[in-house]
Formats: sequence, C-alpha cells, structure tokens
Amino acid sequence: MEIAVRAICLLMAYHGVCSISSSQTAAYVYRNKADSTSNCYLFIKPERNGIDSIKGLVVRDYTRLPNTDAPSPYRLAEYLLDSGWAVLYTATSTVYPDLYYNEYGPALLDSIIHEVVYANRIDPSKIVVGGLSASGTRALRYAQWCAQGRSPFGHRVVAVFAVDPPLDLERFYRSAKRIVERNIATSMLDEARTMLRVLPQMVGASPDVSPSAYVTSSVYSHSDEDGGNARWLTTIPIRFYHEPDIDWWLSERSADYYDINSIDIVGCAAQIRALGGKSVEVITTMGKGFDGMGKRKPHSWTIVDEKELVAWIVNTSRREGR
Repeated sequence: MEIAVRAICLLMAYHGVCSISSSQTAAYVYRNKADSTSNCYLFIKPERNGIDSIKGLVVRDYTRLPNTDAPSPYRLAEYLLDSGWAVLYTATSTVYPDLYYNEYGPALLDSIIHEVVYANRIDPSKIVVGGLSASGTRALRYAQWCAQGRSPFGHRVVAVFAVDPPLDLERFYRSAKRIVERNIATSMLDEARTMLRVLPQMVGASPDVSPSAYVTSSVYSHSDEDGGNARWLTTIPIRFYHEPDIDWWLSERSADYYDINSIDIVGCAAQIRALGGKSVEVITTMGKGFDGMGKRKPHSWTIVDEKELVAWIVNTSRREGR
C-alpha cells in the first residue's frame, strides 16, 4: 500500500533521508498481513522518467523497519534516489542480533529482493547490499550465499558495503566470554551476556564443542586456514568502514582490540587479498563516530561519507554490472 508523504519523510529520515519529493514513490509492504515484525519491507523508488529509469537497487536489512517518530540527519537514501537508484529496507528476522547463522535469513531476503526487482523491472545485475553492524554482517552473508549459487533466482550482488560489522563468530563468542568474566559494568557487558546465550542457541553449541559450525556460520574465520567463507568474497567489490579508536574503547568500554570488530574487518580484508581478491577496501576513520545525541561513539553510521559512498556504488556498478 502507498504511504502518506509526511509519514514516509519521517520514516526515511530515520535511515538516511530527510525529504521526499513528488517524483519519488514509497511502498510499505507486509507480505504476511498478520505480521508486522518480519517478512516485510519498505521500497522507495525515483520516478523521474518512469519505472524503467531505475538504475539499481540498494538493500539494507534490519531487525525491524524504521521508526517513523525518529528523525535523523542521515541522507544516504536521498542521495541514492537523486542518483536514480531505488532503496529497499527489509526486515527478515526478529532475532537479536541475527547474523544470518543459517539458510533462512538469506533465502527470505532473496525472495523479497526478487519480488521487488521483478515488479519494478530493475536490472538484477545492479543489486548492492550493505549496512551497519549486524546489518552489514547480514549483507556480507547474503553476498556469500548468492556467490555459492544458492539463489533460486540467480541473484548476485554487484557490491557490498559494511560499517563496523562483526564477522568472526568464534572471536565474538570468546570476546563475550572474557567480558563477562571481567564483569566490568559497561554496555558491552549486557551485549556479551546476550551473545553467550544467542550464539550457542543459533549456531548449535559453543566453539569449544563445535568449532566447524562457527566457521560455517561466519563471514570470516581467523582460525580457519583459508578464512572460512571469506573465499566467497574474492570477486565482489567490498567497502568496509571502521573507526578503531582504542583509547575510547579502553576508557569508555574497558575493551581491547580483541573486543572490537576492527580485528575481524582487517583480518577478512587481508584474507580476501591473500586469496586473490583485488576489490576490497578498508576505510579507516578518526574522530567521526558519534551517536544520535552527539556523544562520541566509534561504532556509528556517522563514520561514513554518504556522498562518497553513493559515488562508489554508482561507479562500481557501472564497472561490474553484467
């Protein structure tokens, strides 16, 4: 169904758009009419020259769709729409955090993407996926899933961007265990307790019991000689963003390098390059990370230069699209 322009403006502001014009159309779709928590999406498209003018699709998956009451200064979607690209926000899971541990999440995302691409005659060779934190992990897992030939629709992604994502589930588990053992009262303690519960539940056991399951479920595995699933990313252009401000992490979160996602990001990029991949970039920023209240926080979307990212998406799709 179509959404009112004012509601869409607020909804888009939450995830990167501060305005919407009459030349843009948005649809909020519940595939299961009885469920508004997952298997749903928000699709926004430019319509300056009709449906065939869409140049590509950028997909960002979330645990839940945007909050219409939470405005934001971020403008990624606006820049994409102005460049003729459509934007798809999806909600494929209610698990927190869902890192696409198994087949279900990528398969559901794939079916949503096919629905949108088919209905709007979007070139399937111009699909870009990305996101922040767990959303970035899911984007990479979906890219790997497609590269393995698992999409029944033959989907492949033309590029991926991931902002400070956790990639190595064994590292994540062991870090969480150490944080809980230290028992220092920071926000990382609550997350660590959650991960010690969720990871064995979703992967099937702890890495001490089933290390191979963690390799299978991770984007990248430092303990595996070939980096685990990193081999499926060697032909895909990837843009990683991170801000490894260890002084902040140490003073504000009592964390060391092993507790932050930078160790996964750099390790994964190095492994991809060692396997012959030539299109992986690591963007390292300094002093750009802040939360919604303006307080310092390196793990944040603010480390991304949104205009430059859109330029990379557009240029990469031109080079790599079939």
